[in-house]
Order: sequence, then C-alpha cells, then structure tokens
Amino acid sequence: MENLIYCPLFENMSIEEIQKVIGLQYGTRNYSPGDIILSQGDEYQYLMLLLEGEVSNSMTHVSGKNMFIETITAPGVLAPAIFYADNNKVPVDVTAVGRVKILPISKVEFNYMLQSNPKLLKNFLKMISNRSSFLSTKVRTLCFGTIKSKIAGYLLETSLDHNSNIFDIIHTQQELADMFGVTRPALAKTIKDMIDQGLISSKQKNFKIINKQELARIFRDSN
Repeated sequence: MENLIYCPLFENMSIEEIQKVIGLQYGTRNYSPGDIILSQGDEYQYLMLLLEGEVSNSMTHVSGKNMFIETITAPGVLAPAIFYADNNKVPVDVTAVGRVKILPISKVEFNYMLQSNPKLLKNFLKMISNRSSFLSTKVRTLCFGTIKSKIAGYLLETSLDHNSNIFDIIHTQQELADMFGVTRPALAKTIKDMIDQGLISSKQKNFKIINKQELARIFRDSN
C-alpha cells in the first residue's frame, strides 16, 4: 500500500499516517482483465480504493450505445463524489483493464477515518470538489461545440494536467471518438486538419501544442 502516498485522498500524508488511518483489518479484492468491478445502477456501498492496475469507466445509454468516459490508474478512488449521495447508484460500468487490486472501505469505517484525521477529511472534500469540476467540464465537452473544439478542450486540459505543451495521451482514437460522441474517421480527419493548420503536432499518442492561444479561442468560442 506504499503507493497510496500518491493518491489524492492521502495527499501530504506519510505512509505511517496512512497505515494508522487504514489499519490492518481490511481485506483486498482482486480482479482479472475484463472483470466488471461495478455495474451501472449498482448501489455504491463501499468506497473503493484502487491499489493496483487500471480501470475503464463507460456509460450505456437506453438505446444500447456505449460511451467511454475515462480511465483511472492506481492509486486512486472510484466514484468518490457519489459515496455520500442520497441516490448513490453507480452511473457507469467500471471494468478492469488489466489485473486490478481494490481495497473496499464501508461507510461506517470511512466516517470514523474522516473524523479521526483532519488531513483526510480535507483531502476528501478537495477530491469531490475537483471531481464535480471535472464532470462539469466533461458534460460541456460532450454536449456542446464542434469536434474541433472538443479536441482542443481535451488537449488543453491534458496539457494543464502535465504542466507541459508536450505530453502523451492515455486514450486511443476509438476511445476519444466514443468520448466525444463522433466517428473515428471524423476524429482522425479533424486531428489531421489541426496538424495541417499548425495548431498541434502528433506522433501516435504523443502530442505537442504549437498554438495554445488559438486552441483556447477555438474551445472558448464554440462552447
């Protein structure tokens, strides 16, 4: 559990503090690639800490269409924003990408953890606030704007996360197409157009933002 010091929930906490908060009484759950960890509509009864591996979140519409939402890599927390919600139904399917290890913590146990450690409480509040901000941006990206503005917004957000204009993205083109609600050929064509226009350069999953000001204008003016 040493890698939990890199989890936002335990920000500015030492491994000794984390071990003291969590204790030794919790059992972990292991999942194989392709296993469904949580299904859309499940009641979220345990706060799930992602200790090892990577999970993919996707949402299925009543029409049967599946939309990729995001990938979460360990260490992290699954669906923290809905844990204390009145309607705490999981809004997505959470699937193991590779081998995954999860530490589930009940609400009663987590209540005690929050009450006993002010750092943990502050980190949790910050985490769900950031999550709400992320979801707001995600809704705006999915519902409004052109394909070009959606790509611009995604690249600007990823650049900000990496604090660099040069970065690798974690999504495939198909995942991005699903995320933006467009076809893969339309996505590929738009990316090529943006490269030809001198806005960005790209080699496989590596991107470089060349004209950040123009990307920001495209994203702003189309939303």
